[in-house]
Amino acid sequence: MFVQILIYVYLGICAGMILFNIVTALLSQRREHRSFRDGIRLELTVERELDHLALTGEVNEEHLRYMERRLRRVNGLAAFDAALEHLCVRRPELTRSYLTALNGVTIALAEDYCRREEIEAAYFPYIIKKYRLLGGADDAPLKEVLLELLHEPSIYCRENAMQALYTAGDPAVLVRALRIIDASSLYYHSKLLSDGLLNYTGDTWELADALWEAFDAFQPWMQVTLLNYFRFSSGAHCERVLALLNDGARDDELRFSCLRYLGHYPYPPAYADLLRYATPSENARWEYAAIASSVLASYPGAETAAVLERNLYHPNWYIRFNASKSLEQLGFGYRDLIDVIEGHDRYASEILRYRFDVRELEERKEDAVCTTV
Repeated sequence: MFVQILIYVYLGICAGMILFNIVTALLSQRREHRSFRDGIRLELTVERELDHLALTGEVNEEHLRYMERRLRRVNGLAAFDAALEHLCVRRPELTRSYLTALNGVTIALAEDYCRREEIEAAYFPYIIKKYRLLGGADDAPLKEVLLELLHEPSIYCRENAMQALYTAGDPAVLVRALRIIDASSLYYHSKLLSDGLLNYTGDTWELADALWEAFDAFQPWMQVTLLNYFRFSSGAHCERVLALLNDGARDDELRFSCLRYLGHYPYPPAYADLLRYATPSENARWEYAAIASSVLASYPGAETAAVLERNLYHPNWYIRFNASKSLEQLGFGYRDLIDVIEGHDRYASEILRYRFDVRELEERKEDAVCTTV
């Protein structure tokens, strides 16, 4: 009898789960249908207003009030997003004029969404970035709201706010944003910022000038972030970077970043310094010699070869590995370094053999691909 009761209870639970799944699926389908229907209606409403805008050159005040009410709900904002995707393709110029006319509504909504929970708060700057709603003469209040979002603990809010600010084309507001992040105790990955700055839509030379002007006010980690951005954006900063590299008062990580920059953009006046940094010293961290050994691959010459060959015998594996890799990249082969390969230092010989074997395998793969094609 007890076993039968357990079976009935189990069957009841299974039936309840099946019923729950059916009801959930029906509600989800209904919600999707309603969202699709609302999106179509909103798109038609906006399109009628675009027709009115084309005729009169302005947007109705009544329509602006309606949109402010409609877009205060996340579902309404999502429907508006879907409608704009279609309208930006069909009527791009009118849609841009319409969004400009909606600036007052956008500011009011930004202040509202800024106070909401993190997912909703993060969605609004995404819309700003997607449709480039910044860049007008009267968008200062909107920028202030986005700067406020940088104090939020959610990385989604902060990153979406930064992505929106990159589209403003305003170096001053970006420097303010970076200062807020720099002073904050909240973690923000350096790569997000250095990659994000590459999305800046304004004059990159003005941005570079603004960043250099504020450079010394930032903490070392932010300075490294800015140098990484410069490394991926332009080779026009070699002189300043070399000065930073030779400033012994600077943070080591910053100087490592300077070495990488000078490896990405060969700068002849830095050659003597790079040879010096590539020479291991008891008074300097081993990373200087390791990174400089890698950087010298961009500076061919007899002195480069001599320093790199000497570093093959260093006890630090990273220094040996980078030196061997640079020699391989500079085109050296077995015959050029036969003294090392057949020498008494097994580690130097093995790491060179490894690099040359890797190069040979890569060449064979390329030949095989060419033969197949």
